Amino acid sequence: MLYSIIVSAGLENIAREELSERFGNTEHLKILERKPQRLIFQYTGNPRELLSLRTAEHLFLVLKQMPKMTRSRSSLASLSGSLKRFNFKEMSECCRQVGINIRKRMPFRVTSRLSGKRNFRRIDLQRVIEQALLARGWYLTAGRAALEVWTEIHGDDGYISVKLSRNDMAQRPYKQAHIPASLKPTVAYSMVRLSRPHPTDVFLDAMCGAGTILLERALMGRYDYLIGGDVSVDALDATVMNFGRKHQPRQFFQWDARKLPLQRDTVDKVVCNLPFGETIGNLPQLTNLYRHCLKEYARVLKPRGKMVLLTSQRTTLNDELERLHFLDVRQRLTVDVRGKKAWIYVVRFA
Repeated sequence: MLYSIIVSAGLENIAREELSERFGNTEHLKILERKPQRLIFQYTGNPRELLSLRTAEHLFLVLKQMPKMTRSRSSLASLSGSLKRFNFKEMSECCRQVGINIRKRMPFRVTSRLSGKRNFRRIDLQRVIEQALLARGWYLTAGRAALEVWTEIHGDDGYISVKLSRNDMAQRPYKQAHIPASLKPTVAYSMVRLSRPHPTDVFLDAMCGAGTILLERALMGRYDYLIGGDVSVDALDATVMNFGRKHQPRQFFQWDARKLPLQRDTVDKVVCNLPFGETIGNLPQLTNLYRHCLKEYARVLKPRGKMVLLTSQRTTLNDELERLHFLDVRQRLTVDVRGKKAWIYVVRFA
């Protein structure tokens, strides 16, 4: 069967790495294409296993992939015709394995996406697919649909897909408490992966917010100790609530990240979502914060340790890293964070 996952912009290679690591040693997986915010692959195992992918925002079963789509309205007829010829029996079995039961009178909803110049509108694309499915005896619903069908045309490629995942694939059920500008779990997971976790890690997030980075590290496997802190009491309360009684040993502190009450050379990994400009308010304050935090992170980090830092303030972070000549940027990724361009830095001692 043909599947696709949607990921945040910039995380495509990390998603590919996760897929290969999880399923590459079996004969079930064959990755076919890496596109912006999307991976397309064949998988012959149980699709329920794919729902545990932590870089994925959504998982889809691709009913039809159509290359060489044109600008003309004939593309709409091609998409509609492909559904009429499609074998829905295999789709029904795949959906059943993830808990979606297909029936003759199926309540459905169509989501359409369209990019590039066309001789038709997005709503035209949506209605063509709706009509094809209505002809099968299914019915549209304005409420909660049992099945979400996505039809998309991007560039020369057209897709008709069924969404197999629920919203909590990306949101994570552990996030019971939220704070403003909380980090998306898929981005947090990707940052943790870039730190290359090890079972003996002492792992620090000195600006932990609602605890998302710490929880993603806890869920990734064994560690020696988790340490989290934040200047905000509300943030720490959210972290405690999201952790509950799980994931020991760990310790949380209310502190100023510019003055960490930790001994030198005691931490293996520092992974942190640095404050963006709108959070602090003005550039001099932000520069001061970054300067002192980086010095503290370097002080508590072991000689072979690693920092993974997220920021939208690339120039500020670059300037402060240059001041600390003993730190070296080993990797830099451009990512999308809440619709804003940001960068993930992987930093080690030079």
